Amino acid sequence: MPRGLPRATVLESLRLTAALLPPGTPHATPGLDLLRSRSLLTGLQIRYGGRPVLVRGPRRTALVVLSQRDAERVLSEPAFVPAVRERAAGLPCDVLRPAFTEVAREEAAALTDGVVDYARLEACWQRVARRCVYGAGAAGDEELSTLLAQVRRAGRGRARRRQEILSGRYDARILDHLRRAEPGTLAGLLARTSGPQARGLRQAAFWLMGFSVTAASLMRTLALLATYPAQRKCARADSDYLRACLREGLRLWPPVPALSRISTEETYWYGVPVPAGTHVLLPFAPHQRSARLPYADSFAPEIWLDGTAADEWWALPRCDGVHLMLAVGTAFLGGILASARPKASGRPLSPHRPLPQTLNAARLRVTMRPLKRRPAQS
Repeated sequence: MPRGLPRATVLESLRLTAALLPPGTPHATPGLDLLRSRSLLTGLQIRYGGRPVLVRGPRRTALVVLSQRDAERVLSEPAFVPAVRERAAGLPCDVLRPAFTEVAREEAAALTDGVVDYARLEACWQRVARRCVYGAGAAGDEELSTLLAQVRRAGRGRARRRQEILSGRYDARILDHLRRAEPGTLAGLLARTSGPQARGLRQAAFWLMGFSVTAASLMRTLALLATYPAQRKCARADSDYLRACLREGLRLWPPVPALSRISTEETYWYGVPVPAGTHVLLPFAPHQRSARLPYADSFAPEIWLDGTAADEWWALPRCDGVHLMLAVGTAFLGGILASARPKASGRPLSPHRPLPQTLNAARLRVTMRPLKRRPAQS
């Protein structure tokens, strides 16, 4: 590797590897507080003048991009391609939007009374995921979601044999659901597209993982809406504003630590050649909560509506799957707000102080109160 670019120290590399996860990992560990790395990344920005930093991981050396200009370059140049190839791309997934949003609204009705914690919301959201991906026949198949979680944990722990056994059980269960190919589901869409069976398995698994990562963001956004009554009122009246609230929750506490790219050819960074095949990481933490942003630690849904965030690289849409997931998540939250008023339990958030850098979704509690209905005028 070239010597002209700054290299992280051994301790910095260990901390960054733990925070950003191995390059190419599509999703983060549920409950992991990714912004714990913000102070480290900000320190690297200052120490190296915003230049990219070489970080030695357990398997490879990666280039961590720290400036907005360099991030925009990675996202705009064709020499950098996504590290994880299996995406929703190639599927006309937007046709699923009406069916998916209807499912989300239906299932959200189960969360309009009592105390909603992360476990309750996640269980409800997993039903949404299974119905959207495989259909109503999979709605109650909780073991499917459990197997997925076990496969991911085994992969992170490098328990290869256990992962193979679990993956085999998981794939067999997926195939049973895929064969039904219910209309209005991803399985039904895959059945109408040509391609090997393995592709259908990968796509279905990818979508279910994508849904599972979204649960924590929905819980955090619900907690924000329970804390900020003015924004909650706007969100109940305007679905675009509610979508902006969800995007704001994702900005404040991103569900994944970084975008991951691979260079397909030799590239030059500040005059130094970097070989093809290098993993390039674009961490969100030092950018989405940057001190240069006046709204960095505030709940500011308006930035997504008035163009304030339009010039930020992390605000750019990345794929059709992200748009669809935002639509489904917005419908889910809308289904809750249509019948209930969330009130925060405990004091993890306050509209009178900066929002915390980390927020463990598993510790959040929201009490659902019935909406006050105005009496009909005679």
